[in-house]
Amino acid sequence: MSPQSKPRKKKQGKAPGRRPEQQSPYGALLESAAALRSESWLLADAWASELYATLWLAGSGTDPLVEALQKMNDPAALTALRALTGVGSEENRAAAFAAAETVAARGVAEPSWYVAGTVPDFRDAFLVTNLLGDVEVIAITQERAGVGETVLFMRQPVLGATAIELFATPDEGTVALLEDMIASTPEAFRDEITPLSAGDVYDRVWPDVEQFWEDGPDEEAEEGLMGEEDVRHPVQLIALADARVSALVPKEYVIPAVSPERTDEVVGAFLASEHGIADVEAARAFARIVVSAAVEQNRDPVVYGPASLTAVLILNVAARLHVSDEDLALLPEIVRAWAYFTVDARDLPRDEARAVWDEELPTVLAEFSEAYADPELVAERDGQFR
Repeated sequence: MSPQSKPRKKKQGKAPGRRPEQQSPYGALLESAAALRSESWLLADAWASELYATLWLAGSGTDPLVEALQKMNDPAALTALRALTGVGSEENRAAAFAAAETVAARGVAEPSWYVAGTVPDFRDAFLVTNLLGDVEVIAITQERAGVGETVLFMRQPVLGATAIELFATPDEGTVALLEDMIASTPEAFRDEITPLSAGDVYDRVWPDVEQFWEDGPDEEAEEGLMGEEDVRHPVQLIALADARVSALVPKEYVIPAVSPERTDEVVGAFLASEHGIADVEAARAFARIVVSAAVEQNRDPVVYGPASLTAVLILNVAARLHVSDEDLALLPEIVRAWAYFTVDARDLPRDEARAVWDEELPTVLAEFSEAYADPELVAERDGQFR
């Protein structure tokens, strides 16, 4: 998808009177776009999302490309522009649309899948999680020109987007797609499918989209765009998710905030539980840290699993707070008590959920210990555990 063409071989000479042939720097891109003309809108969106991400990684953005395509009387150029109207920010989509309209007004042929005035309309959405809620799959189905398209947005609380996939919605519907996913990986997900409204989807997914762009590319982003089938990275379809999710709510919509009062409520509930910790003040200090972190992230403070708890222990404790040797010795007991408390607070299957925690806690604590001993994090700490 790179807009750069292959380097030309040097000619040994040129015939008298012949002018050297000019090769477009967008030749490879136009060839790729031409192949999309008779495909589907869904494939065009996926293509455009990877193109958008490629230009983002290169630091150029889409503006130079859109300006160049607008000057061309080429059906492939119009195809690329129509595809770009479905991905990225509202500003980028509007620029691509205006350029496409300019090209189309010159009589250039539209791609076979394009239907003027058609946008994806929300049909339904559902949530699937693993037992402890540390892995979420949000299925968002929208309909365009009578065809259903489902985006699977995979995320982890605290960590954000982990992968995004795009499917033609099966005739049986979104639930059937998720049922097949659960059946194919029975140990990975709970056998529960929860309906979500458009607002519910936006509340869960939009902060991850914003955070992805703000954080910038990680080391695996470029590899995710290289076409390796076994590499799944949100960069591949994040621009598509940006466009689809932002359209779910009105512009003036504001994500509801978790009340700060929830902090004292949950800390109090933890201390009132059968935590078995003799040093109540240490338990209080820990609970306030993990609950406050969740409230700051605008999520339910009792929804913790191994990955999210590890992240908070590293980011909010190891990187910020000095912990005495006495309190470090207490942490395994406190962390286990907190983990068990979240199981009961969420009405999860008690024995099954505690067994999962028992299996994962040694890794959680080992990763925290490693981070706490990191000299760089030691130098950053400027607070006290209590």
